[in-house]
Parts: sequence; structure tokens; C-alpha cells
Amino acid sequence: MTKITDDTTGLLSIGHLAQDAGVSSRTIRYYEELGILPEPRRSPGGTRRYPQEYRGYIAAALALKDLGFGLEEMKPLARLAAGRQVSPHQRDTAAALVQGRIDALARQAVMLRRLLDSVCRPGAAAPVSAVLGAAEMIAAGSPRDGTS
Repeated sequence: MTKITDDTTGLLSIGHLAQDAGVSSRTIRYYEELGILPEPRRSPGGTRRYPQEYRGYIAAALALKDLGFGLEEMKPLARLAAGRQVSPHQRDTAAALVQGRIDALARQAVMLRRLLDSVCRPGAAAPVSAVLGAAEMIAAGSPRDGTS
């Protein structure tokens, strides 16, 4: 539900918030639409007005993006970052998303170590092309030797 407020003291326009946060106004509106950002207050004329804490919400969303989370994955995590109430199910969903990202990064780290070994040692057990081919199989969830 949209909050209409006559007192806009200390509230930022979307343009000022976007500039402060280093994003476009369009990004802010899109994040609101997706539920990543809470709905802002509005002036009696319908203009969006943002409390200072929205800077932190946007910073959290950008940090989640930098960590590799997709927009849909960011929703439950952003609710927690914004300090909003979440159900136990939402908290479990957020935890599963974080664990999934940790697992994906662990798989990438293994492949990067193999790639580094292959690049640094020309006589390594696996040439670069083989390591990169294995990366595709691991990303697809297949065992390295192709057996199930």
C-alpha cells in the first residue's frame, strides 16, 4: 500500500537517490517493481519520496548483484537486508539461495585452480582445453568422466 505523506522533510527525490546510489532512476523503479526495494512514500501529487535508508537498500541490492545473484534471487535476500519481516519459509529460501551460491562458487574455484595449474605448467595432467571442457560438464552437473 502506497504511503502518502505531506511531510517530505529529509526525503529524497528519485533523481537524488539515484545519483547518491550510483544507479539510474529506471533501476530504482525496476527494483521497486520486482519487490527488491520496498515501496516508497509518495507526496500528495504522487511523486516518489525516499527516506535516507534507501541508500542502504540499494547498496545491499548492488552487493547481492556483485555476488552473482539474479534479480529474482535478490528478492528474499533484499527483504532481510532491508530489515523487513520475513517468515521462516522466506528465511529458509534465502538461506538455500546463499548456500547454492556458495556451492557454485566452490565448483568455480576448483575449475579455476585446475585452469591455473594447466596454464602455469605446460606439462600439467590436463591441457587448458581439457580443463575448460571439464568446466562445461561440471557446470551442467555431469561427472567429469561422463558416467552417472
